[in-house]
Amino acid sequence: MTFRRFLSGRILWDEGMASAASKWCSENSGGLILGLVGADHVKFDNGIPARFKRMAGPNVPCTTVIINPTLIDSMPSGSVASVSGSDSSAFPERITLQLSYLKDEVDPNNYEARRLPENTGGVLGFSDYIIVTS
Repeated sequence: MTFRRFLSGRILWDEGMASAASKWCSENSGGLILGLVGADHVKFDNGIPARFKRMAGPNVPCTTVIINPTLIDSMPSGSVASVSGSDSSAFPERITLQLSYLKDEVDPNNYEARRLPENTGGVLGFSDYIIVTS
């Protein structure tokens, strides 16, 4: 498969999932929808979440949680390539349920600020589950 076909398929998939979620939310005001998708469909504020936000508008909240992220999944592209163990496929025994967080002074609504490595406060370890409420 050529890269062009791969990219076209990925964009179509992400647009389709975002469209279906947006449609469901508009038909079920106040409802909660949970999408379980692969990490490549949500990394770096691209993919399904960004497309959903565009379609659903600013008044419909959207939260993304990546389960078992590694540095390579959650930091800006190219920033961790030289860090040993940044790709979990090489060290599957090191995968842990974790969630990175921002420093207190960083505005979580500022996309550019959230992406800067110096604004990350660290990583919270979890046990075996995540509970999300609204």
